[in-house]
Amino acid sequence: GPEYAPRTSWPYVYEEFIPGKIKTHKGTDISYDKLNISLVNGRVHYVEKGVIMQADINSIALLTIGDDSYVCVEGRMAKVLRSTVNSAVLLRTTIDAEAMSSADIGYGKSSVASTNNLSATALGSGMDFSVNRSLDDVLKERQEGEPLVLQEVKGIYYKGSFVPAARVDVLKIHGIDKEAVKQYIKNEKIKFGKIDDLAKLADYLYTL
Repeated sequence: GPEYAPRTSWPYVYEEFIPGKIKTHKGTDISYDKLNISLVNGRVHYVEKGVIMQADINSIALLTIGDDSYVCVEGRMAKVLRSTVNSAVLLRTTIDAEAMSSADIGYGKSSVASTNNLSATALGSGMDFSVNRSLDDVLKERQEGEPLVLQEVKGIYYKGSFVPAARVDVLKIHGIDKEAVKQYIKNEKIKFGKIDDLAKLADYLYTL
């Protein structure tokens, strides 16, 4: 629903496990009734016989879930905002564990809050608590825990890497012609907040 917010007890992109399909690198399509993406480590979860399982992320070429598409970059699923000829504009969402743990300091919260705080830190370090547990059990606890503070970063896909959508990050790409890129950004008046501009820049990088 519109009020949905991921929590430490339900650290998922979607409010429910929903239908979708995985296209493997071998070109096989596998359909699932129940898929979701863990915000903890960007992995894909599915449900088998009522139990939450983790899909092999290295076999996933493309994930389609609901109206959204995702690709795996640097070990995490990233949402495809725009596909281009050679590349894609992506959105990477992670848990901002630092923001969550600092928010808890010095407000005289109960000891319950500090165990939640531990889980926020653990989640931030990539510990996934829901794998191999019954979906029903995890659903029962869904309203517990605290809302996650998320960090969303737009980026472009370049030869297997996620390059954050910022001039400094693009110019840091290993082995590119920096001067040519600077000139292109200037000539084309590339705005790093605009998906259309990022799509153009992403494809341009592949021409170098």
